[in-house]
Amino acid sequence: MALAASLLDKLIDNDPQSREDKDFPLTQQLLIDNLLRDLESMLNSRIGWREVPFELKEANKSILNYGLPDFSSMPFSSQQGQGQLCGIVRAAIREFEPRLSSPVVNILQEKSAVDRTLRLQINATCLIGNSERDVTFNTEVEPVNLGMKLSRAK
Repeated sequence: MALAASLLDKLIDNDPQSREDKDFPLTQQLLIDNLLRDLESMLNSRIGWREVPFELKEANKSILNYGLPDFSSMPFSSQQGQGQLCGIVRAAIREFEPRLSSPVVNILQEKSAVDRTLRLQINATCLIGNSERDVTFNTEVEPVNLGMKLSRAK
């Protein structure tokens, strides 16, 4: 199996003035960069307030439930609240990001007593063509708007 771009990458037109579709070379690094972009987008998407009836099994796996639920009232200062957030992030990755398998989400400890930014670490196996590669992403949960900013772990 050759390396393949995601649907979003196939739809993005980097040269809209040109009438020709140009192939661009895909590297593992580019695919991981695109995965990081897509994962950040998913984790910053919020599920609507309506609940999908349980008996509509396919609807529960659809775009209706894409992203994370509103977690603004979650108690992040407690280990229970932090554990809940890790579980929510892990479940969303399992459901909506097929390029990642076996995701593990953990809390990274604060760097200082005054730093109140919640940091998560996402470890998973990235499926790239016929190969697998372990990836680690660091996530900062912005304290004001609860947006998530992802970066590659160093």
